[in-house]
Amino acid sequence: MAGPSLAMELKAFEIRVPATTANLGPGFDSLGLALSLYNRVRVAPAPATWVELEGEGHNELPRDETNLMLRAAAELARQAGRELPPLHWQAQHRIPLARGLGSSSAAIVAGLLVANAVLELNRSREDLVRLAADIEGHPDNVAPALLGGLTICLPQSEPLAVLRLRPHRDVRVVLLIPDFPVSTEAARRVLPSRVPFRDAVFNLSRAAAVTAALREGRWDVLAEATDDRLHQPYRLPLMDGIVAVIRAVQETGKCGVALSGSGPTVAAFCPGRAKAKETAQIMKTAARRQGIQARVLIRRPDLKGAVVQPL
Repeated sequence: MAGPSLAMELKAFEIRVPATTANLGPGFDSLGLALSLYNRVRVAPAPATWVELEGEGHNELPRDETNLMLRAAAELARQAGRELPPLHWQAQHRIPLARGLGSSSAAIVAGLLVANAVLELNRSREDLVRLAADIEGHPDNVAPALLGGLTICLPQSEPLAVLRLRPHRDVRVVLLIPDFPVSTEAARRVLPSRVPFRDAVFNLSRAAAVTAALREGRWDVLAEATDDRLHQPYRLPLMDGIVAVIRAVQETGKCGVALSGSGPTVAAFCPGRAKAKETAQIMKTAARRQGIQARVLIRRPDLKGAVVQPL
């Protein structure tokens, strides 16, 4: 149990969690990349639990124990046989909700790191990835959010195995973020239970290729390596006009492009800032022609993953 002394001794700290883009085209539920776009959560002792939210989705998210951050923290405390003291949670959200950029994973990771720090559990990042994946239901966003960089997950391994790679220093990711959401649940419901054998082979080769291309800077194969037949063809009908944005980037043959996670955000993987800026303009133009209201960001990969730091 957490006694009053724990709450009194606790000093305020901050957690920074990166956005993530999952799948990278062919690596369904396996590949993920952390991005330099962050949620921040400040935590301090308080007489009673109190949640403040600002930024993305602040009017849509609960401010009580049903908040996903608090639920994740409570689950780790429960598994440890402990109880969290009252805390003041102050969250600044920069990761858009329901856009395929790992907002729920960021919340889960933040909550687990809060409980791990406050209760001094000293759980390893590997253990936290496994618990986060159990809560989220899949590991491809939580792994890069916790570990940073480019991650490869083996979802059906026991225990869950994760490999972390450092992406090439010139990788830039262009994000076209539409003004409409797509829920992960809806995007999963449209997926088939079986796929043609040739489509499975197609994705196996490209999942290996996109990992190597992003790691080694093989820009000559990146455009082909991000193609997919397992999930995007089934999900794109949920997102009017998005296929035209993807095709506009594909036609240049210069960058890889895919749905970010379950969408609707489109992620283009480019060699350097100049090419990223050129691709951003192509994506903006394609979206405008389809009547899609969207914002565009250019981001580097994040290499640190979630960070806990004192205030």
